[in-house]
Amino acid sequence: MNACLKTRRSLLVLLALGAFALFLSQIVEIPVRSALRGYDNTFNYLWLRSAMVDGDWDFRNDIEQCNTLTPEYRQAALSLPKTEVGRLPNKYGIGWALVTLPFYGVADALVTLGILLGFSSLRHDGFNAVYQVVFQLGHAGLAVASIMAAARVVASWLKIDRWEATVGVGLVWFASPLLYYQTVNLSMSHGVAFFAVALMAYGLERAREGQAGGYLNWMLVGLTWGLAVVTRYQLGIVGLPVLIVWVGTVRRSLRSGLFAAAAFLGGALPLVALQIWAWFVVYGRCLVFSYGVEGEKFQWLRPEVTNLLFSSFHGLFYWHPLLLVACIGLGIYAWQQNTGRVWGWVGAVVIMGYVNASWWCWWFASSFGSRAFDAAILPMMAGFAFLLARAKPRWHRLLVCVAVGAGAWNFYLAWLYRLALIPRNAPVTWSQMLAVFPRLYDGLKLF
Repeated sequence: MNACLKTRRSLLVLLALGAFALFLSQIVEIPVRSALRGYDNTFNYLWLRSAMVDGDWDFRNDIEQCNTLTPEYRQAALSLPKTEVGRLPNKYGIGWALVTLPFYGVADALVTLGILLGFSSLRHDGFNAVYQVVFQLGHAGLAVASIMAAARVVASWLKIDRWEATVGVGLVWFASPLLYYQTVNLSMSHGVAFFAVALMAYGLERAREGQAGGYLNWMLVGLTWGLAVVTRYQLGIVGLPVLIVWVGTVRRSLRSGLFAAAAFLGGALPLVALQIWAWFVVYGRCLVFSYGVEGEKFQWLRPEVTNLLFSSFHGLFYWHPLLLVACIGLGIYAWQQNTGRVWGWVGAVVIMGYVNASWWCWWFASSFGSRAFDAAILPMMAGFAFLLARAKPRWHRLLVCVAVGAGAWNFYLAWLYRLALIPRNAPVTWSQMLAVFPRLYDGLKLF
């Protein structure tokens, strides 16, 4: 038992060191290039920067002053059609900005301290290195918290030891798109999305089991579901398992169900209302299909399911093969348990896949793998941990070896993508990924 525990801990330390190496690569690059760079990243942040620096949500001057866009993307952003109230649109949700607000306060205080003590001439511009480093550190902390919450949830679902659950969670995390979006590209919305869903599942499990906290657990579920929705609108889908658990609560006690609903709404409505207000200020309307405003469509009758999963153009299982194993495990777990709660999570994953496959840009542009499955990774973690927990020793060792190999491959891909050694917005085959291996050393020397 002690030897097994030591092996688990050694494996987790190895995963943590790999993740830290990727995280550190972004930190050391900050003096040269902004950690907030990128189109999605910039617009996620502009909700916060515009409010804190200018006190408005008129993004024109923010875009003109930012160091996060190439000249071509800057011009494209400034050329977006004006909204009904004469402002530049922002199709992204406010979630990433909301969770970054405390970190912004810390960075602002550090800049102020530097000015008062006379050892810094940095301004409160929201773009300089102090802000970037603080944001990276803060979101890395959220990533760690999300993994811990996920491990607790999986342990509770499967009724297994927490160390065993943590190994399953860690192996899937390291072999998934989250490796990149929770270490390097932390200014994208996907790390916050996973954080919100993992914390929501944690609160939901406590509420379902009637653990200490009572209706505060339901308020946490509402708060984190609301955060998921205002981070990535389509994540309203994860409300399906919440609804199923709530129906079970109502069946046991109507009074408890009504109080649970009130607590849930008390957590969710403030965030949803803030998003509605943001839309009203920027678009002049309370309800907006912001992607549609910019001409982006969903092809509901022609979803690209096969490409979404198996294409070399960021296909989920093509880039991250271990997730196929995890999905098989999730299906077996759901079939054996046959409970509404588990099927609720499976349904959420399936619907999420359908939505992703129906978007015109099903490959999600410059994406490390199929990043839009961020919230689906949690039930996949449970599926893989289920296989590990039920496997006989020989099969257990084989599964761990497969997962370690898949994680090593994903780590390799993360560096290729990080260093732009492979195209980011084009199909890339396995043979092409392997062919650039000799160039990896020269790329790493840049750091």
